[in-house]
Amino acid sequence: MRQVENKNCKTLEMLKRCLDYYYGNILISDVSGKILYVNDTLVKSYGLTMEKALSMSVYDLVTEGVLDRSAVINVLETGEASLTKIGISSGAKIDCVAKPVYNDDGKMEYIIAFSYDESFMSELQNELRIEKKKNEEIKDTLLFIQQANKKYRPIITADDQMKNIFDSMSYLAKTDSSIILYGESGVGKDVLANYIHNNSLRKNEIFIPVNCSAIPNELMESEFFGYERGSFTGADKNGHKGIFEMGNGGTVFLDEIGDLSALMQAKLLRFLDSGEVKRIGSTNIIYTDVRIIAATNKNLKAMVDNGTFREDLYYRLNIIPVYIPPLRERQDDIGALANYYLKEYNQKYDHNVQFTDSQIKMLYEYSWPGNIRELRNEIERYVITDGNVDILINRIAPTEEKASVVKSDTSADLRTAKDKFEKDYIKNVLEECDWKVQKAAERLGIHRSVLYTKIEKYNIKK
Repeated sequence: MRQVENKNCKTLEMLKRCLDYYYGNILISDVSGKILYVNDTLVKSYGLTMEKALSMSVYDLVTEGVLDRSAVINVLETGEASLTKIGISSGAKIDCVAKPVYNDDGKMEYIIAFSYDESFMSELQNELRIEKKKNEEIKDTLLFIQQANKKYRPIITADDQMKNIFDSMSYLAKTDSSIILYGESGVGKDVLANYIHNNSLRKNEIFIPVNCSAIPNELMESEFFGYERGSFTGADKNGHKGIFEMGNGGTVFLDEIGDLSALMQAKLLRFLDSGEVKRIGSTNIIYTDVRIIAATNKNLKAMVDNGTFREDLYYRLNIIPVYIPPLRERQDDIGALANYYLKEYNQKYDHNVQFTDSQIKMLYEYSWPGNIRELRNEIERYVITDGNVDILINRIAPTEEKASVVKSDTSADLRTAKDKFEKDYIKNVLEECDWKVQKAAERLGIHRSVLYTKIEKYNIKK
């Protein structure tokens, strides 16, 4: 029995100590108005001592001028909870909430009151305003991204392969399954990702495109999962929401997913399986509902085989695999896209240049190693110069020696022949540029990373 009493005493002492650290004022009285308990904060706020407060009633607080009115008295008189703004002897104003506490028989036994001074409420309201503003800024930024993607992602295709892909995606977009898009850099994976989102059940929610290769490894976790304030040096003092938290309810497009580090691959797999987000520096788990669309120009299966990509993540993402063919395999799209970009850039730069018959022929004969991105850049350059710099200059006119590469072996299938031409053409350009990759990439009209990929693919050596 004594053990139980000791345990109860320790529990009460613990509660009292915790309430003394509570930011606001706490007061408990009986039904006669006698004060039974006050915390340290109230004593300091009212300018009393603990002994003095516990010797008073709530009526004494008013008659002695400590308070100008009492929310507890309102409860005693009405039997109902009371919210009252009251003044204290120091001249400060406080907001007070008093509520009746009933026993098992339904009779009022105690009254408990909580109060806060105006500075606390102002500080709280200011924090809420700051948080609201941050959320609005984040929302506005993401909506801008979303609208920008809708605005600048038109579907231009005349190729039957691509039409079949878009038709299939308009149906599969309605599911929540993960989709992974395969294809060379510049084939339009981002356009198809936008199309999938805009035809999904999430089309009115946010769409967040993320280039995984552009995020440094040391920042990946904080970008994807966010962090609490003060969790590391240089962290935003207000903390930071991660991509998966901001994308809740919408779609996140992970481009170049093959560039994720091993650690992030493991964390992404866990997120896909559970939907759990835990910010850096926090123990709280946030559950989100995000649809993932991934894309890569790498052979993920080969990466799995050589141990650079997780097999379980590969199969988790590869539920709906989609291969987007390169532009050289979509001859009908070359003319359609070239004419579209010609019109767009003529309007943008207020020009009126057109293609000659020989230029159109060159467009169809060129292999377009940089795909749609290279085509778009080529057309823009042509329009900017008002047609004074010929299209595909120094790129499509091979020497007899280079041309013989294609003519020398007609026993190979078309794809093999195209790959052989592309390999030899890239090697020739590299030699002409003294094997300076950046210079060669600019000459080819493709990004340096794409050129490195092709050098590795074709095993091109100096």
